[in-house]
This record gives sequence, C-alpha cells and structure tokens, in this order.
Amino acid sequence: MLKDLVAFVDNGEAAKPFLERSIAFAAVQDAHLAVTLLNDIFWDPGMLTPYEAYTGVLDEIEAEEARRLSEVRAAVEHAAIPVELRSFSDAPAYLRGAARLEGRYADLVLIGPPAAYRNPRLRRRCVESALMGSAGPVLISPEGTQLGKIDHVVLGWDASGEARRAAHDLLQIAESGARIDIIAVDAQPSSEGHGASPGADIARHLARHGFAAEVHLESSVGKTVAQVLEQFAIDRGANLLSIGAFAHSRVRDIFLGGVTRHLVEEARLPLLLSR
Repeated sequence: MLKDLVAFVDNGEAAKPFLERSIAFAAVQDAHLAVTLLNDIFWDPGMLTPYEAYTGVLDEIEAEEARRLSEVRAAVEHAAIPVELRSFSDAPAYLRGAARLEGRYADLVLIGPPAAYRNPRLRRRCVESALMGSAGPVLISPEGTQLGKIDHVVLGWDASGEARRAAHDLLQIAESGARIDIIAVDAQPSSEGHGASPGADIARHLARHGFAAEVHLESSVGKTVAQVLEQFAIDRGANLLSIGAFAHSRVRDIFLGGVTRHLVEEARLPLLLSR
C-alpha cells in the first residue's frame, strides 16, 4: 500500500502536466504527495570577492528560488488533495544528495519525462541517486500516460537480484489480485539463475500473494531487450512496466545499464525501477 509519495521537479511550467498526473495518482492511492523543487542555482564567490558583490548575488539567488517555487505553487494550487512543497538550492552535483535523502523516506519516488525538466542532466542524477541511495523504487511517468490503479503489470524477469527486488516492490504497489505478466527475454534454463523453467518460480511466488501471474518467454530476434519489454507491455495493455534497474558506481559517477538507460529516457508507458 502506497501512502507517501515524493515527486522531483526543477520548474513548475514545463513540469505542470507531470505534476497533474502525480496529483491524480496520489489521489487514487489515497497517499500523501510531496513535491520537491530542485533548484540548480549555485555561486562560488571565491576568497577575494567583495562583500557587496557577495550579498548582491545571494539576494539574486534567493529571488530566483522564490520565483521558481511560486511557479510550482501555481501549478499545484488547484489540486484536489493537499500537496506539500519543498525546495533545495545547490549545484546539480550536490542536489542529487537531496534526491537520495528525500527518496529514503518515501514509499515511491516519481520522476517526469525529459520534457518536464529544464536541466536533463539533473533529472538523470535524480533517477540515479534515488535508485542507488534511497533503496526504494522509482516510477517514471512519461508524457501522454496516466497513473491510476495498478492492476495490470508487466514484470521484466532475468532472475537477477534487481529483478527480484522489482517483484518484491510490486507486492506493495500493485492492486490486490492484479494481473502480472512475467516476461523473460532470451532466457535459458540453468542450474542457478532461471532454474529449470525460466519464470516459473517467481510466478508461483507472486501467485501465493494473490496475483494472477503468467509467464511469457520471448526472443529478442535482433531487437534490444528494452524494445522487447516495452512493446510487449504496450501490446498487453499493461498499466506499468516493472524492471530491476542495473546500475553500478565508479568513483562518484553512476552508470545505468543499457536497458535501464534507454527506458529512463524514452519510456512510452509508466516505468517502475527497483534496485
């Protein structure tokens, strides 16, 4: 059951359709919604900067933050539910820390499509930091899609720890008795990984939780795994595509795996990422 949601934006104008979808989703879920504005406003004054210049720039930063917050407030002012607004200002590299912290205390992080953000790099960092640092799921809400009751899900299954986490997150996010189509792409029986019958064990596990689970074995036949997963979910009429997000950290940078990266940037239906 979802009761605490947080949506990340960096403006109120371009993000308004995403905010409207987030509000509608929170209302359907009877959940609290917080909207966190991440302001990529930062100035390093240097040691020799005159005091007068320092205070002047700080005033400009505060005024810009207030303007952006007012923009977001206007975008949610007619919401049918109460919306909590939060705001952080810093360099983009440090704002991902806010995404990590905020996501840690929410059931689900909501991220809009690329067009909803003025700073695409900040959006990517939010996704990466929420996945790597909050230990909670992230839901990508593409343009032209609706978020409501999640009663039909496609679960991308590759027998990894990340995929197992995606299945576990669905126990909280999907409606009771929801239909879950489990798709395994290019899966082969193995003594470890998939076992003797790819997808069968996770389908049995989900069925014991009351879900209508069905396994589908698909071949990529020259397409990417991301394309196969997404098209299958669209063809089946699913509300949501759920996958385990592969990512790894190198020094301070985070790299998403190919399937995850493609879907984060170009998803055509709501996408749930778990890690």
